[in-house]
Parts: sequence; structure tokens; C-alpha cells
Amino acid sequence: MDAVARIYAASELGVLSITAPGEAHPRVEYVGGELFVGLNHVGDGSSVTQGEAETSAQPFVEAVAAAVASAGAIPTANEGVILIEDEALAASVLTDPTRLAAVTLPGGPVLFALARQRVAVVGADDEAAVGRVLDLAEELFEAEGPLVSAHPVALVDGQWARLDWLTRYPSLEMRIQRVLRLFTVRAYEAQGAALQRPDVRYLDPKIQVLETGVTTTFAAWPKGTASLLPVVDNVIIADPSGALSVATLGQFLDAAGDAVVRTGLSPARYFIPGEQPTPSE
Repeated sequence: MDAVARIYAASELGVLSITAPGEAHPRVEYVGGELFVGLNHVGDGSSVTQGEAETSAQPFVEAVAAAVASAGAIPTANEGVILIEDEALAASVLTDPTRLAAVTLPGGPVLFALARQRVAVVGADDEAAVGRVLDLAEELFEAEGPLVSAHPVALVDGQWARLDWLTRYPSLEMRIQRVLRLFTVRAYEAQGAALQRPDVRYLDPKIQVLETGVTTTFAAWPKGTASLLPVVDNVIIADPSGALSVATLGQFLDAAGDAVVRTGLSPARYFIPGEQPTPSE
């Protein structure tokens, strides 16, 4: 199979489960946290699908291994950050963590798959390096390119596992919360663009920085309109009369009761029943 490695996060696969379901869905291998590795065909760049993998004479795990076999050397760390800008090399580290065996990092490796060509590895005990990764994450968001994940994985017993970095780095909590929200907004934007339909409105989350410096998210709901609400900090309710009110997500869901239901979408959304959106909305 002539293919190259492709890194996915759960949010993108959640969208593809709807736009390319069943045999048309990309075949992937789970590597840890919310990260997966699949394959793209050389040439047209299309995904190697579930259907193709099932009928291939070569086991998919072997095909992935072959795709990353020629990956280059691990870059040298710069100020505590190993920055991998080649997707095949990043995929090789995700599928075979022993590639980092010769790398000495304080506290063991922590990997951030921020974007397909921007995968950072730092030492778990190097908080300053984690801060530099946060800087990089904000730069990537501002550049408006495709993002993968803001949830790092750490090497535990030879396997990648999700790291609770909010607990691990309490002094960076405000910055981490900001980056998590930035990446969540981008994931919802990609989801909404891919799944738009005329009978329901996909509400896009927006970023708001409070006077305290805390970064929050909100979404505006045109009251009475059938909508899919993202998970945000606050909901702005726009009444047809022009009046606006604000509620936290919890308050909004409590007030709605059983009328608003959580869907199976990933990233998660809540369905708010109502009238079909008009073109002006």
C-alpha cells in the first residue's frame, strides 16, 4: 500500500463519522489520549478507508509501520522543546514511543500534537518548556491553519496516555484554560462548516477575555430557532424583541429541562428545538 501517515484527533474523526461513515470512514489506529494515526494515499491524498483496509492483503498496522519506517531522526531540543515539523516523523513517535528512548527529558516525555506539522515534545518536569508550547499553540491559532489537539499525552509504561496538565501545572492554569478554549472554538468551527444543514443552525462559539484576564467562550442563540449549541461557558439569548439575556451553560440547560438534549456529535452539542432558521439568521 503506497501511503503516508496521517494524524487525527477525536474531534475530526467525529465529524468524519457523519460525512464519511462506515466503510468510507478513515481507518485509524488509536495511539493515546484523543490521538489516532491513519493513512493517506500518495498522489491524491485521500484517506485509506475502513473498506479499503478490510480488503487489503497487508494488515493495517503493518501498513502504518511501513509508512513511517523511513522517518528521519528526532530533532534536537531547543530551550527544552523538541519541535517535529514532519507528520511522518511525528506519527512514528506516536506509534512507536521507543523512538524517544535515546532522548533525555526531565520527568519523561510529554507530547503535544498541536497541528500535523507542529508536534512538540517536552519533559514533564520542565514547566518553562510547557509554557513555550502554550506560546506556540496561540501562534498556531492566530495563524488560522488546521489544528489537531490541545490535549497532551505523556509516556506511561511505554504507552501514550492523556495527561491532566491542568492538575500537573497549576501555575499555568489560566494559560492552559485559554489554549483549551481556543482549540475548542476551532474544532467547533470546522464541525459547523462540515455539517451545515438548512433545518438547524450550528451556533459557533466565540472567545471573550474578561477584565480579569480569564478567557471564556460564549454562543448566541436566536430564541425560538432550532439550533445546535456547543459546550461553552455562557449562552447569550437573543429574543425576537431585541432583548438580550445571558446564562451560564448550566443555567441554560437547567431552565430548558428535557426540551434540550445532548446529541452524539463530537465535539459535543445540545439540540435546541425550534423553528427552521431563516436565511437572514
